[in-house]
Amino acid sequence: MHEPTYRQTLSHAWDVVWHNKSLWILGLFSVLLGQFGFSDIFGKIWTMTDINSAGEWNFLLPVIKLNWSGDVWSALGIVWLAGICLSIIVLLVFLATTSQGALISYAADWFKSKKHQKLSKPWGRSLKYFWKIFIVNVLRKVSLFLSLAVFGFILNYFIFSQNLPQGFVLALSLVLVLFASLFISILSIYALCALVIDGKGVKAAIAKAWEIFSHHTLVSLEIGLLFMLFNFLLVVIIGVAAFFAFAPAILFWLAAGITNTVVLASIGFSLGIFLWLVLIVLIAGFFNAYTTSAWVFLFMKMHKEGIPSRLIHFFKHMFK
Repeated sequence: MHEPTYRQTLSHAWDVVWHNKSLWILGLFSVLLGQFGFSDIFGKIWTMTDINSAGEWNFLLPVIKLNWSGDVWSALGIVWLAGICLSIIVLLVFLATTSQGALISYAADWFKSKKHQKLSKPWGRSLKYFWKIFIVNVLRKVSLFLSLAVFGFILNYFIFSQNLPQGFVLALSLVLVLFASLFISILSIYALCALVIDGKGVKAAIAKAWEIFSHHTLVSLEIGLLFMLFNFLLVVIIGVAAFFAFAPAILFWLAAGITNTVVLASIGFSLGIFLWLVLIVLIAGFFNAYTTSAWVFLFMKMHKEGIPSRLIHFFKHMFK
């Protein structure tokens, strides 16, 4: 039996996601918990480089300003608003966590049977392991936060430095935090797979994730880097989607130019924005479902068969 390759991994993930559009919805909700790999850390690092005029960093403790006059009605309004916001957050966290578990469960069942099924079974299994899935995601978020905090303090200290050794330290810290985020994300997805697929507890799942990662370190890192390249491709696709989204708006703009009507121009712009947001939602849901399914395939194959490293394969052929 030939060992599964990266091409098979990507092909099987495509089959399971493309032929079941309902997984795109699960992928869209689960993306609220963040993606696995570099993509979840790039945006945060970018925002950390935004320094205000006072030179203070606010990425760790965001400030919320409320206009409170001090009377009873203002206090009740703040409590009411806080309750609504908290309810929405709880609902989104519930949907995101359950969708993530259901997506992993569905992909695993498809890889075993090659048959599509209704979402009720994987959804029920995800509900069964809801709190365990939630705990793993919390641990992942905390670990990423701590790594970002360390990098933030280093960046704050060396940002204005013109010294070459200090610049090297800053660059090295950036590389380390990126690989730390990739390492945390890989352990997280493996632990989630161990929870949902194998039915393990949190500690046993983390131990299993570490065992698989330690035995397949190069393969895991190579797949992570490959998906990083896919994220750049995703940005290009979103840019192309903007062109198609605003194509119908051109008709409204032409009509607005001929009739000199500002309302038609506004309608065309609003239509383009709406269509672009719809396309972004579809692309994000598909991409997250696709990458998660690929990680599930890797997890299942690493149990017994294993997957050969392309880097080792390259050096073997180069020195043969």
